[in-house]
Amino acid sequence: MVTILAVDDDPNLLRALGVLFEEEGYRVLTACDAQAAMAIAVAERPDVILTDYMMPGINGAEFCRRLKSNFTTARIPVVVLTALYPPPSASEDLWHAVLTKPVSVANLLKAVRAFWDRTGPNAPAC
Repeated sequence: MVTILAVDDDPNLLRALGVLFEEEGYRVLTACDAQAAMAIAVAERPDVILTDYMMPGINGAEFCRRLKSNFTTARIPVVVLTALYPPPSASEDLWHAVLTKPVSVANLLKAVRAFWDRTGPNAPAC
């Protein structure tokens, strides 16, 4: 089963993401901040991480830097959700995609599926 880690400081959005992805057959882990998310990512090694960009404390960019600097989490695809316009660029290759809030369910599912298809059990060997 594909595991998604959703990270956002908005508990309502986390609940909505959990319901959405669980209905699609995913296992969903959630964290309300980057520090908790990092611990979960290291312990659980999710297939995809979906994170908010603007969070108190450790923001999405710093969270992605920490993910990339950790051997256990460095290769996990990351999709960033943001309300910033224009959205932040991945000048340091910190994340794989940026989606601007509000994002449609179709675009959100498409982004996550695209990364799972590339990294999942049917992905071509390197």
